[in-house]
Amino acid sequence: MLELLSQGASAKAMARKLGYSEGTMRVYLHNLYRKIGVRNKTEAVIWHMNRARAHTPSAPVAPQTTAAREATLPAGPSVGDMALAEDLYTALGAMGSFLGPYGHVWEAAVRLKGGQADEKALARRMQSRLLWRALLKGDFAYGKALYDEGIGERLLVDSPSDAVLLGSLLLLGGYSSCASRLAAQLTDKRKGTPRITAREAALLRSLREAIEGAAEAGVATLHEVAAEGARAPLVRQAAMASLFHVYRMRRDLERAGSAAAAMWSEAEAARRQLEAMGVRPLPREAALPRPSRESAVREKVAVAR
Repeated sequence: MLELLSQGASAKAMARKLGYSEGTMRVYLHNLYRKIGVRNKTEAVIWHMNRARAHTPSAPVAPQTTAAREATLPAGPSVGDMALAEDLYTALGAMGSFLGPYGHVWEAAVRLKGGQADEKALARRMQSRLLWRALLKGDFAYGKALYDEGIGERLLVDSPSDAVLLGSLLLLGGYSSCASRLAAQLTDKRKGTPRITAREAALLRSLREAIEGAAEAGVATLHEVAAEGARAPLVRQAAMASLFHVYRMRRDLERAGSAAAAMWSEAEAARRQLEAMGVRPLPREAALPRPSRESAVREKVAVAR
């Protein structure tokens, strides 16, 4: 089952391959997750990858001269390496704040307009950032918890774009039935129903195909969404993060690392955009702050005593 999960197989495909009903297969999967101590499909695949890597024997290394050793010294860990070892959120660090909804670019735009975000906008921003952080961290269970609390219904009305992030979390976490219900509501074309953009719909559709259906075609379409130019930057960045998780699930570590590196480049481009706007959120040089006058006086008194 772990091998099939690692190849991106859905519960339906696994049931067909192993000769069970889909319902029985889902029960076996939940038992598997509990047995190895993980919460969802993605964590099970990562557990399996780490275990396989630990049991792979190392090839003997031929002796090298000093010059040869220096020539082959490995570079420091890349963003992709850190993302695979930890998660995208950890690997991007402060640079992650330039990506996703309501990031630093949004803050700078509000300030430059001379306005100030109201409480409603700030609450929506917090909600969006939490969803974005969950996507970067691979915390798909967070999406399921929100869905179970009925927050998906509210997002459909208040913020359809956040509902798209929620749908991505559900798909990546293997909560396919919940994701299907949410996607049906998001793409409902009846009059008066909140709608998502064509790019957002393409993101959810290609992500579903990459995970559950025609995997290669879905990954190719998801890559197209992630490679879009200046259009729909939030959708493009969500597609990049989703690609990282999909490649990681498929054990295509090289492409997963490249997706993480592409996200870093995207964050760097946003940082340069901010500098062009006259904003420097990450100073290149900084000095330790001097203690206040009162602190210095108290310290002298303490020493004198």
